[in-house]
Amino acid sequence: MIRKILNILFMVITLNVSSQSQLELSVFQKINDYRVENGLHKLKWDDATYKSTVVHTEYMVKNSELCHTEDSETPSFWNRLMLFQDNSYIVGNENVSTVSINGIEDSIDKIADKIVYSWKTSKGHNRAMLNKGSIIGAISCGDGIKIKDNYTFKIKYSTFVLWNNQL
Repeated sequence: MIRKILNILFMVITLNVSSQSQLELSVFQKINDYRVENGLHKLKWDDATYKSTVVHTEYMVKNSELCHTEDSETPSFWNRLMLFQDNSYIVGNENVSTVSINGIEDSIDKIADKIVYSWKTSKGHNRAMLNKGSIIGAISCGDGIKIKDNYTFKIKYSTFVLWNNQL
């Protein structure tokens, strides 16, 4: 029990400062643009939600695994969200992705396009991005690698959470 409390305390302390990257802000803007194109309102960026996405993106990078659940004290996205929220969560969604990075020819804008495209072309992820009830969101991205057939590929892991705190 003490270990669990110390782990949670450590996560809260280390994630106390929100510092979004240009890539994260670009992906979030592209998602909002896509929502507006589809007749929906823009999501409001939320620092507490961002902190919860960072926890999961770091987990995926550390474990070289694309996943929605964790073998941790915060196994689901709503557990991670509640770690940083005031329990006002009502309903939400989580999108995760990996996209390959082709080196310096991939600009921030191109990588952001790849991430959003990966979700647009997935029925469930697209439905989540276009959830009309969601009003709050955030995304985090992290660098990882994938090894396949003796080749090492650079990839970006991403976690996007959007949710609603109103009935």
